[in-house]
Amino acid sequence: MDSAHQDLLFYTSVRWLSKGNVLARVFELFDELLIFLAAQGKKTDQLLNDIQGPFKCSLVYLADVFEALNGLNRQLQGPDATIIMHTDAIKAFLDKLALWKRKVERGNVASFQRLNEVIGEEPLAEELQQEIKEHLIILQEEFKRYFHETDINENVQLTLARNPFRCTVDELPDDIQEEFLELINNTAAKEEFQEQQQFNSSNCWVKMLSAFPKTSKFALKVLIPFSSTYLCESGFSTLLVIKSKARNRLNAEADMRCALSHTDPRIDLLVAKKQVHSSH
Repeated sequence: MDSAHQDLLFYTSVRWLSKGNVLARVFELFDELLIFLAAQGKKTDQLLNDIQGPFKCSLVYLADVFEALNGLNRQLQGPDATIIMHTDAIKAFLDKLALWKRKVERGNVASFQRLNEVIGEEPLAEELQQEIKEHLIILQEEFKRYFHETDINENVQLTLARNPFRCTVDELPDDIQEEFLELINNTAAKEEFQEQQQFNSSNCWVKMLSAFPKTSKFALKVLIPFSSTYLCESGFSTLLVIKSKARNRLNAEADMRCALSHTDPRIDLLVAKKQVHSSH
């Protein structure tokens, strides 16, 4: 039928993006599914046949919401991510939820691309509008419950780690206040931080560790810990590739270290330390 896809996707809990992908694929093949069910002698009730019916609109809305959730999930992944990056992403998503709720209350679904295309110029049904509003409120409350420490303004340690020049000395612990004053009045440190912070604030604090040890250690305490399980999951995926059925007795420790290390091997130095076998 010249469709964009040839297969349906199936949900599996192991695939962490699959639920949103399944909903999007069902929407994209919605008309083809109706034709297939009719060809199989299945009865498609009026809910499925109605192009702008409540079932299809709900399906399309969920596809849009899960696409946004999948986008947030991808933002929370990555080898160099810190709690500051994750906090920013979560706060931005919470603000988006509040914006979507206000728009839906006015009957505006422009934030949901697929739903907006399905509805077109027609007004949003009151029942669907109420369901979407209630769902967004529940989703917002669940995010606030699960990520209850996302307000960066209430955490002086995160504020210092992000930008020490926006932090006031009275908010800091007594044992680092004097060193902090030396830091914010150090021109070289200020220039270094302004150059580095847009890329990786952890690198900047590591460079300042020798000159301002107490302040740097206080900031690094929130930057060094893993803020997600990405590294663990990527390491496990690497292990699955290395330790296959054909190599099931392999001690993969050394191979894992090489595969996961970001340090480029110095092949010339390693070869130079090896003695060349002479011919017999």
